[in-house]
Amino acid sequence: MVLETEFQFELGESAEVVYRSLLPELSEKYQRTSASLGLDGSMLWLRIDADDIVSARAALNTWLRLIKIAHELAGVGEAAKVLTSSESL
Repeated sequence: MVLETEFQFELGESAEVVYRSLLPELSEKYQRTSASLGLDGSMLWLRIDADDIVSARAALNTWLRLIKIAHELAGVGEAAKVLTSSESL
């Protein structure tokens, strides 16, 4: 049995940063799951194919956590840019 899941995330201006930061993770090879990412404007999509429900859950937990962390760090980077540019005024 193959389980297929697909999620879309509206990430605004940080979508490309999140996408590019997660691309290296796709080079990891797993026996029971595969993942793919796509970018369409400010929309990031994630697709996971898994052999069973246990591996699907584990892969989803991993990818959701990675996306959340990358999105939060992109926000920190933007805040730092704003702070730095306002200090130079």
